[in-house]
Amino acid sequence: MRSILKTQKKDKRGQMGIIFFFIIILLILIVGFILSVSIGIFNYVGDELTPILTDLGQVNISSTSDINFSESGQYTFGTLNTFNQNLAWVIGFLYVAALLFSIGFVIAFESNPNPFFIGMYFLFMVLIIFGAIILSNMYQDIYEGDDEIASRLREQTLLSYMILYSPFILGLIATIAGIYLFARPQEASGGFGI
Repeated sequence: MRSILKTQKKDKRGQMGIIFFFIIILLILIVGFILSVSIGIFNYVGDELTPILTDLGQVNISSTSDINFSESGQYTFGTLNTFNQNLAWVIGFLYVAALLFSIGFVIAFESNPNPFFIGMYFLFMVLIIFGAIILSNMYQDIYEGDDEIASRLREQTLLSYMILYSPFILGLIATIAGIYLFARPQEASGGFGI
């Protein structure tokens, strides 16, 4: 009797995995958009403040000691500005890694959803593509401007490319994940047919 009850228990993880996958992709896109604009703003602020803060000069505290604020500013703000200028590449590689992780999430997901949920998957796929189109157009409006932030966004080649072409990229990732999710055999999803 106990074994019959165990076999009748339904596994609901397949449906939630689809929803989690699309939530992860949408969060990656939104966080990438926010970080890209933030890096552009910080690069602009860093380029404006670093020359001022590294050219403060020396101050005589007493007859025996001097403080060189220019040297201290170069060690602190100069180094911070160098890190900030290279942060765009780091965030770009992390963005690509996060997108690859989202495919890995589907591959590592052990539950095989019912084929009935293919329609729901396509609906989520269309929604994520529309969301990516909206964010991509917002980014493009900022990117094609003639202000300082737009020039900073144009310097971020990898991250800007990934966000501008995000509808195609996210559509491709969702298609690959959907094929893997719904086309794998039933026995492959439970761990060697167990």
